[in-house]
Amino acid sequence: MVVYRRLRGMRDYLPEDVKKLNYVKSIVRELFRLFGYKEVMTPTLESFDLLAAKSGEEIRHRMYAFTDLGGRKVALRPEMTASIARFYVNNLRGYSKPIRLGYIANCFRYDEPQYARYREFWQGGFELIGSQLPEADAEIIEIADLLMKKLGFKRYYIKLGHIGILRAILSSELIEESEQNRIFGLMDKGRLSEAIMRLKKLAASPRCVRTISELANLKGYATKDLILKAESIITGYDEAIKHLENLREVLECLKACEVESVILDFGFARGLEYYTGVIFEVFAEGFKLALGGGGRYDRLIELFGGEPTPAVGYAPGLDRIVLAMSELNIPFKFREEIKTYVVPTSNDFKLKLKAIEIAHLLRENDLGVELEVMGRSLRRALSHASARGFTFAIIVGTKEISKGKVVLRDLELNMQYEVTLSEAINIIRNRNKQRLN
Repeated sequence: MVVYRRLRGMRDYLPEDVKKLNYVKSIVRELFRLFGYKEVMTPTLESFDLLAAKSGEEIRHRMYAFTDLGGRKVALRPEMTASIARFYVNNLRGYSKPIRLGYIANCFRYDEPQYARYREFWQGGFELIGSQLPEADAEIIEIADLLMKKLGFKRYYIKLGHIGILRAILSSELIEESEQNRIFGLMDKGRLSEAIMRLKKLAASPRCVRTISELANLKGYATKDLILKAESIITGYDEAIKHLENLREVLECLKACEVESVILDFGFARGLEYYTGVIFEVFAEGFKLALGGGGRYDRLIELFGGEPTPAVGYAPGLDRIVLAMSELNIPFKFREEIKTYVVPTSNDFKLKLKAIEIAHLLRENDLGVELEVMGRSLRRALSHASARGFTFAIIVGTKEISKGKVVLRDLELNMQYEVTLSEAINIIRNRNKQRLN
């Protein structure tokens, strides 16, 4: 007999895994509510050209792409920003701005499977469309900061950069955007010396090479001092100075909303090609990979057929957040509801029908119930319920039913009562209220 295995790089989510992932999703959705982001959904499958347009060379080579039966080249989404930009162009162009959109979606990349990297993974997302002001960037970064706080991370930081500064310097040297993207891709991987070598091969001026080298080594928590140092380094690059002023204003906005764990890194670049301004990633101390990232993408919507429309977004990596919380012993604060197990005292069919009826009535009263369906003895059924973490068991016996009652066994307190079904429902409901408050 053939035993099929899951595909390499994919994951099976056990109930406990789903529970943890759903907990993180619930906190993301809480932030949708707090900041006014409306949740949307887009297709898992999109045009390859759409997804490839500005995704970056590495992601383009790792997409699940194929030709469908209609002869169209399509791909599974490797991330969500392109889909959101397309969604806006197709559906929301006439809406009043700003437009705040949220999503929770699975994405796919044919990466080499390794620690915390899967070929299917889950992203959350916050996209603020229509504003080019620094307070919009700050709002997105504040969301990233608040998500970490609400999840219980104590020691974390947000690495902040500005790709617009770097692009302005390279553009002044007439370096083509495609070459800029290759240089930023190398910087994103920490291969600064290779990036500098490529600049030299492109005949960039010694001043440009020196400026990029000095900026790349400018990083730390002292944001005011770093801004002043950066200003002295890029003197004469007028467009870069404008972007630096934008970064300064974003930092002031972050101070106003008490976002403090910011490391400024002027050599920071991200692999995605659509970024035009502020970029950032979120890290937890003790966990080596980024837990999410984002930035400003002011040209993407225009590229996909819309009017020039500024936008900024943030995508937390939900699988990585779950893994980081588990490894760093950060508790998942589940709101556990009371679970009740209904078990007949024997396999008498009429008694089993009564147990089915009772389980049905409890569910109609909005109480979670599982019914004994394995034909276990009462002793084994109660042992099973206790091992599975049930709070109560309702024992359905012939003698009690003849008196219009059931036995309610409190598995936590190891006590039991002979009560009417209405009394049992009230006891369970009251315990549930206590548990959830």
